[in-house]
Amino acid sequence: MNNIITDLKQIISGEVSNKELDLEAVSQDFGNIVKKQPQVVIRPQNSSDVAQAIKYAAKQGLTISSRAAGHSLSGQSLNQDGILLDMRSLNKIDEIQPNELWFQADPGVTWKQGVDTALTHGVIPPVLTNNFEVTLGGTLSAAGLGLSSFRYGSQADNCLGLEVVTGTGDIVWCTPEENSELFYHVLCGYGQFGIITKVKNRLRKYRPYTRSYFLCYDDLDQLLHDARRLVSEGRIDGLVSLFSPCFQGISRKEEQMKPLIQWFYRMQITLEVDSVHEINDSELLADLKFYRHIHTEDLTFEKFIQPLGQVPHPVNTANTWIDVLLPGRRAKEFIDIALQRLPSFVDFRTVPVGSFCLNSRHHKMPMFPLPDDDLIIGLGMYPTIPKAQVQSVLEQLNLLTDLGLQMGGKRYMATWADFDLPRWRSQFGNYWSNVNDMKRKYDPRGILNPGFFKYEELVETGAKYKN
Repeated sequence: MNNIITDLKQIISGEVSNKELDLEAVSQDFGNIVKKQPQVVIRPQNSSDVAQAIKYAAKQGLTISSRAAGHSLSGQSLNQDGILLDMRSLNKIDEIQPNELWFQADPGVTWKQGVDTALTHGVIPPVLTNNFEVTLGGTLSAAGLGLSSFRYGSQADNCLGLEVVTGTGDIVWCTPEENSELFYHVLCGYGQFGIITKVKNRLRKYRPYTRSYFLCYDDLDQLLHDARRLVSEGRIDGLVSLFSPCFQGISRKEEQMKPLIQWFYRMQITLEVDSVHEINDSELLADLKFYRHIHTEDLTFEKFIQPLGQVPHPVNTANTWIDVLLPGRRAKEFIDIALQRLPSFVDFRTVPVGSFCLNSRHHKMPMFPLPDDDLIIGLGMYPTIPKAQVQSVLEQLNLLTDLGLQMGGKRYMATWADFDLPRWRSQFGNYWSNVNDMKRKYDPRGILNPGFFKYEELVETGAKYKN
């Protein structure tokens, strides 16, 4: 171990540490389900440090992983017995060009830094998640979905360029036109083909005010019908739905105790406008089949985009969250089954459940596979549970994952996912062989971010990929 530390300190300009506190601090992620501990933590100062670390890892037969905010849920940003690159040390915004609608920054820059800087210039990144404390590199490696993704795609779809260090230690600038193969696989690639060391991202101008309508539905069919119409017709700028259970008592039919639950569905739709006085409420809402119009909220755009608050993370709990992406034509069938099963394995009264929409034509990333349908319905279930219940809950979530895949759905892999090879094959379909080819090409020794992806048995230069 001392030899590794000594070696790395001679070639790395940033900080190199094997202190127990530093190692422990990067041994778990937001999911709090998987625990792994590296031998060494490096806080790089530049892309050269990343390249030197990767070359050293390859020479020594070590694995190497990248991590920033650590908001993954299945150990995607963890490393066991290798080298962990703490990318939070790369956290500067290099340049912003509001007239040309782009900015360039380090991968450890948080979206809060990016938003705060952009707002002063009257521009904004097109897509924002509900957590601004995650980093550019982290979400671009996963996709990054938000209220406006049905209109603008994922955060990865709004990336204009990347500096990447491959698994061979090469530093490469890539765009949709230059080194495009690497560009399109590093985005949403979970660090499998290269480590992002610089980001160039799109910006857009925004209107000064927003109006949001909170609409309550008691019929899932009507909710999905209205969501499809609003998205396909481009009538709104933001959409999200939250599901609320209403406990109606206990059924004792056939000697079985079963809770009686009526689900209600709240759809929030948002318009971005120059003046709220220009909106015709009656015209916008006239053909929607909601049960009740609950609330209308007018905010400045700057206030509207701010997250409602940080998600609490009580001690000794785990975040067993999943997002299932469903073809619109099968969404109701899957959601009905999921809501029926949910009370059997978690306290349904405390679990946030909701849906969102994606429009497949706005998503161009091959590493973010989508169901075969124009309209994609995402169902999110976000249980935070005592750690003692993790195994039983994950078993049920895996069953729902399998059901979704059987129905032609896909998983959003930033949330909890426990995939064996058959699931990976189902996730990527015919593109799975391309994923394996890209791994062999850009990470021939299989050292980058191991343990999450499970590859076919590929052998290159005598090295077998590590799963």
